[in-house]
Amino acid sequence: MSSAAAAPATEARPLSFMETIDPLVSFYRPPEASSLGASIGADHQPQLIIIASWTDARDAHIAKYVVKYQALYPASQILLLKSTTNHIIRPSLIGPSMKHAASVVRAAFQAPTSSSSSPRLLIHMFSNGGSSSIANLYEQYAATADPNDEKHLPPHVTVFDSCPGVFSIPHTVAFFNVGLSSFQRLIAAPIIYAWAAVYSVLIASGFLPDSLSDWGKTHNDTGNKNEVRRVYIYSPSDALIDYKAVEAHAAEAKSKGFSVVLERYEGSAHVAHLRKDESRYWEIVRRIMED
Repeated sequence: MSSAAAAPATEARPLSFMETIDPLVSFYRPPEASSLGASIGADHQPQLIIIASWTDARDAHIAKYVVKYQALYPASQILLLKSTTNHIIRPSLIGPSMKHAASVVRAAFQAPTSSSSSPRLLIHMFSNGGSSSIANLYEQYAATADPNDEKHLPPHVTVFDSCPGVFSIPHTVAFFNVGLSSFQRLIAAPIIYAWAAVYSVLIASGFLPDSLSDWGKTHNDTGNKNEVRRVYIYSPSDALIDYKAVEAHAAEAKSKGFSVVLERYEGSAHVAHLRKDESRYWEIVRRIMED
């Protein structure tokens, strides 16, 4: 696996400094010299940061998080997991890509790491797209383990941004309306509502899996024993994810012994909490990683 040095992101290809391993998986390994310029002590420097982006996220938007993490933790490797609408509708397509991702994670932690009071893996997932990627990563990491390998991800902290959600017709319609003009929404509304209603019936009758629910349950599985702590960043103004579902997921996690922090934003849209208050957002990330 070749090393990808940091480079200025171009407008046309803002993630060109990352190595493409798979259509859904990209990887960045910093130059060794960058560890000398670490902005924080080695005790709080992640060995690896996993960014699991929201569905159909544009590279220019993802790059804002990648570049910020490069500045915060210059010695850290970064693994990017993407999501597409096709993969959300056909979840069986996610696993093969996450098998590649699992190999990257295992390779990153093969060499002994320095003793540290903080976990060396930071997972930052966005929306149900990111939730699907990480849920499948858990599965592939266990499935590809050799007999003597650990089947669970290394000790880690997790940032849940605008997730996880549960299936509902209004939120599904809102998801497919993203990027459509008012006129397009008007034309598409009957089709989208009909499709969502049929999908809901098929889930309720057991003909289709309730993937959103399954992914959410996976994060709260007591088999995820190596998670040290987690934070949920969410908002009641989110049109795609029900904030009550996020709070219910957090409550269940806490009841199972997970260390949980809730960070509720007011007035911010779906995966747009960073834009609402950037300073607060990155302070939340810093605390969950370093405390």
